[in-house]
Amino acid sequence: MKIGSTFLVLKPYYWQEITGLNPLKMNSNIFPGCLIAVAGFWTGCQTGGAQLVSIDNEAVPVEYYRMPDERLNPSYTTYSADVQTRFSALSMTGYTETSLADEYLKLSGYKKVNRSGDVEIEASVGDLNASERSVVRRIKSKDKNGKEILRSTYAVEVRYALPISLRVVDKEGHTLEDDYIYRWNDQSTYTTSYYDRLSELDSYWRVNRSSKLADLQRDKIREGFKKIADLINTKYGYQLINENTHFETIGKKKHPEYDAYQTALQRIKDAFKTMDANKGLIEIRNRIQPSLDFYNAEAKKQGTKSKDDAKLKHINLYNQALAYYWLEDFDLATQFAKEIQRFDGKDKDAKRLLQDIEYAKSSLEHAGKSSRHGVMVGAKT
Repeated sequence: MKIGSTFLVLKPYYWQEITGLNPLKMNSNIFPGCLIAVAGFWTGCQTGGAQLVSIDNEAVPVEYYRMPDERLNPSYTTYSADVQTRFSALSMTGYTETSLADEYLKLSGYKKVNRSGDVEIEASVGDLNASERSVVRRIKSKDKNGKEILRSTYAVEVRYALPISLRVVDKEGHTLEDDYIYRWNDQSTYTTSYYDRLSELDSYWRVNRSSKLADLQRDKIREGFKKIADLINTKYGYQLINENTHFETIGKKKHPEYDAYQTALQRIKDAFKTMDANKGLIEIRNRIQPSLDFYNAEAKKQGTKSKDDAKLKHINLYNQALAYYWLEDFDLATQFAKEIQRFDGKDKDAKRLLQDIEYAKSSLEHAGKSSRHGVMVGAKT
């Protein structure tokens, strides 16, 4: 057995006395790196210096503007919004035309004006069309004597539709959107609770019918206008996004490099917490440069022959790739992600990150922007 730099030779019966194991019955696979001798020979065992590595993921906040799917005229900076409906269509819902426009018809990244914006958004809401019918549910059961009993319960089923449409035009007269969000034949169904007696159902529905229909109408309007908000902002808006990305670090606290990796990651976390979609990224890059240098130096020291070495190399390369992705240095981000693929062509993290890089690059190019940060209203950057 190797202890430090000294070899200790044990005869079989001494080995068994000390360890409780019979070397004659042992398989050398039990102790990697150990040579177990047959009777009469010495047993040598050398402990390796490699440390087990596990990878943890830690959430780090990021903030940026999502680029629109459809690019508007770069000179556009304003929008106006309007809701068209009959008063009776909203009277029981608590909504007004103004409240709906203010809450849902917002075009992110553009300034709202009262009328004649560079982009005009108009939503129309029709009347609620509802039909009602009684439904019966029959339930089979058995009494204590095993006799089958058929019990009927009653409810009201409401089928309803509420047409909502959207029209978007620009100041040059181009129609950008002109379609229904919900049509007359887009029916939904609501069913009340079931009651044992028709008289109980009638009593409940007589008292609650008006408020329930108003609830259904309000929910349908809210659902439809959320779809409008998502549509116009995904296509044309610069949406402010706050989310978390996930960097890697060593998971086991007993690893001798644990504290160094934690320090490098904490520096990134502290810097990324200050990320502001309305500001550039130079200051953040300067703050995390020591961490990037650390990961780069560590990556160059690591091989990939063992699984643990490969894990450490993955941490160092992936964190660099991810950091440069958020710093919008897409060439360096691609370089480090592809270095991972050189020793693990099936790595899912590198593959996903390369896809994100390509999407970010193409979305910026499509929008005519150089960055997802520092984007101001309309064409101003």
